[in-house]
Amino acid sequence: MTDERLTGLWSDEIVHPGSVESVDLAFRDDGSGWLYWSSWSTEFAVSRFTWATPGELVLKFYRNLGGTWSIENGVTRHDVESDEEEESVLELGYEIAPGEDPFGNPVTLLSLDRPLDEHLAGSRFAWVEKPESLSDPSADAPPPDPSSRR
Repeated sequence: MTDERLTGLWSDEIVHPGSVESVDLAFRDDGSGWLYWSSWSTEFAVSRFTWATPGELVLKFYRNLGGTWSIENGVTRHDVESDEEEESVLELGYEIAPGEDPFGNPVTLLSLDRPLDEHLAGSRFAWVEKPESLSDPSADAPPPDPSSRR
């Protein structure tokens, strides 16, 4: 059984506004998902996973992408510089509960029992009410240029 309350987009930017880094965590209803870390330095990392909730939240990571992002004509562009397979599984306790953002506005919070340190993420995320998309932000990025690898 899958906990449908997770389906959607969660962000730590709502919990930590003004931070130089942010993390989005997406759970799609087909059991796929992604974690997107980005920094004001224009670096990004995407970790793709499958997920299930047989009691705990089980994330099976299978691919990591990294590179830089830029904004061109109001559109964010991702240049993938690394694309690697990953085989790791995390089993996490989690809680979804009402809470408040730093300004006192009501939000729904996802709290994990430990930070996702391996993926540059913390343990608290707020529900994004109307996400633009549940697609991985780097999904349309061109693959890395093999001639640029060292």
